[in-house]
Amino acid sequence: MLNLTPFEETTSFKKAMQKILQEDRQKDRIELLIKQVRRKYRSARSTLMKLDANLRQLSLKDLEDLFVEIVDMVSLREINAWVNARAKVNTQNHVPTNPSQLANL
Repeated sequence: MLNLTPFEETTSFKKAMQKILQEDRQKDRIELLIKQVRRKYRSARSTLMKLDANLRQLSLKDLEDLFVEIVDMVSLREINAWVNARAKVNTQNHVPTNPSQLANL
């Protein structure tokens, strides 16, 4: 007789759920950071959209670090510099996995 494992108990399902939860946490952090910046600096919508795009390049750890650091930052320029520096590090540490990325190396 064939024994089937319930899908919820498979490694694939668990990994997929972890990824979904991490993406949700990342999205929540970005939304909160954008709200903080909008309130603190009264930034234009276009500026916030650009910042949002840049924040999406950061890891969850970086977003959590920024959430703490942003309190002491005095300008939007300082935030952008911090984000750009982290995004650059993340890009350098990124290991390409799809063939089109590998072709560009």
